[in-house]
Amino acid sequence: MAINMETAINNMYALKNRGITYSMTGARTGADGTGDCSGTVYDSLRKAGASDAGWVLNTDSLHNWLVQNTFECIATNKEWTAKRGDVVIFGPKGASGGSAGHVVIFISNTQVIHCTYKSASANGIYVDNEAAGCPYSMGWYVYRLKGSSSGSETPNTKKRGDIMLLFKENGKVYFLVGNQYTYVKNPTELSAIKTMMKQAGYDTHEHTNTTQVAYIKRLATEK
Repeated sequence: MAINMETAINNMYALKNRGITYSMTGARTGADGTGDCSGTVYDSLRKAGASDAGWVLNTDSLHNWLVQNTFECIATNKEWTAKRGDVVIFGPKGASGGSAGHVVIFISNTQVIHCTYKSASANGIYVDNEAAGCPYSMGWYVYRLKGSSSGSETPNTKKRGDIMLLFKENGKVYFLVGNQYTYVKNPTELSAIKTMMKQAGYDTHEHTNTTQVAYIKRLATEK
């Protein structure tokens, strides 16, 4: 049976709309209201036509299973032009199970959908800009269905164009747009920025993960 990535992505959105929370110890697929990164991607691909592995795969075991299901690894630790439907696994192959790895599905050249833990009050399925959702410092492997068209995405080094997010470092909140970020000086300004972001369909979570913040600051410059 051919795999339909639109079905997989739609299932991720369905889990998001159900409001599942993050857990690595429950069903992991969202079946009991909880999921993790690999479990939700595995379940979504199963519903899209992928084979039954016999168990809910972890991040590390996804590699071989994806290849068995007509995906090919098109990039390893190097830049590529992302397209909707790309599955990206983070963490060293052979040692990326559990919290040592992560997996996302790209829904555009610059955004991903994934199950993640941001904080006790912010966890589950999120649509994030690439900089917020992709821990490149762990290393990465890009899988794409064989025969999938290259799409109309415009090549974009590190794909920075559509990024808009908030991050926090040393108690200060910064607003990133494209490849530049600025310090948000006061709560009134922050509230106005969040209102604008919500209207534009962006996540207003203030990212504090040190790996994510370091990656953002490598890509962007302060103005």
